[in-house]
Amino acid sequence: MSLNCVVIEPSALLEFRSKRVRHDSYHRINSDEIYQSFFKTHTCYDCMPKSGKVLLLDARLSIRKAFFALVFNSVRAALVWHSSTSLNIGLITISDFINMLIAAYDEKWNSVETLESSSILEWKQDLLKKSGINNESNNPEIIQLGPEDSLYTAISRLIKYKIHRIPVIDPLTHNFLFLITHKRILKFLYLYIYDLPQPNFIHQTLEELKIGTYDNLIVIDLQTKLIEVLRTFQSLRISALPVVDSEKRLRDVYSKFDIMHLAATHTYTNLDVPLCDILDLIHDHNTHQLVTCKMTDQLFELMDKFVTREVHRLIIVDDNQHIVGIFSMSDLMRFLVSTFENFSRTNSNTSTSNSIGPVFEGEPMDT
Repeated sequence: MSLNCVVIEPSALLEFRSKRVRHDSYHRINSDEIYQSFFKTHTCYDCMPKSGKVLLLDARLSIRKAFFALVFNSVRAALVWHSSTSLNIGLITISDFINMLIAAYDEKWNSVETLESSSILEWKQDLLKKSGINNESNNPEIIQLGPEDSLYTAISRLIKYKIHRIPVIDPLTHNFLFLITHKRILKFLYLYIYDLPQPNFIHQTLEELKIGTYDNLIVIDLQTKLIEVLRTFQSLRISALPVVDSEKRLRDVYSKFDIMHLAATHTYTNLDVPLCDILDLIHDHNTHQLVTCKMTDQLFELMDKFVTREVHRLIIVDDNQHIVGIFSMSDLMRFLVSTFENFSRTNSNTSTSNSIGPVFEGEPMDT
């Protein structure tokens, strides 16, 4: 027998053949629909990381400790586990922290001790009570996916419910596997991007495709108070705001995730400070680089920026750094799963997302 022989396990050979068949089939598909087919033929299980961090918090944990856990683990959300019923009762996210801070501020911080000592479950029950919902069982139906659900289904639900993330749950054990997001799906697609046939639109520019948000853009200046920024996040359900200087040029971007700095530094009791003071603390302007794009950039270049720079949105600017629009990962994924033939290239006044902001965030205790 040759010393250069290669031994392949039968299971590995079967997987290789199935991938080869699937890969070959892509070449028989209309190139403009190639990404739709990719999302339909791959599952959430395919997208699951081989190793990753799963954060599961007990509903009895205090809110203060819950947000410290988010900060310590550098995650934006965690699944909440109700031990009495052995059920997942939702997600706790940065949106919850924002709502808690606004409520405490409006009550002149009389409830700050309650804010720090109340449990996640008590906060959730208070939300339900204020909403007029009577839920004694603490067993709401949460939006979730199974590992065998397609990525197309995952993207469709993220878009439909206007949320950033959905928990993937094992249907047999009911174990929490991971959170699937637009970002994770796009990074998974990017692993195969050079092996797939290239659609015609991937080399078109934003100006030609008209994807993104261009009208009714919400921006803030450096003197805007932090409490006003939080109220904007809460009312418009957007996850980032461009910051402009006195000449209306882009200076920075303040996102919801930056708010976690308040929890990490215990500075959340002073919300009347101007935003410039906060930005000086969290961003080193000597090294901090804004990730922007222009209307003349091709779609493939923008996809590459999303993945390599690990951002959720790109601020579209002109040559003078004035803001033209915002192109978010939600806009991109919505475009990739839409039927390209039905997409209007001539409508320059509307976005494919028809959204009120660049990126959607779920309601408190995302369910």
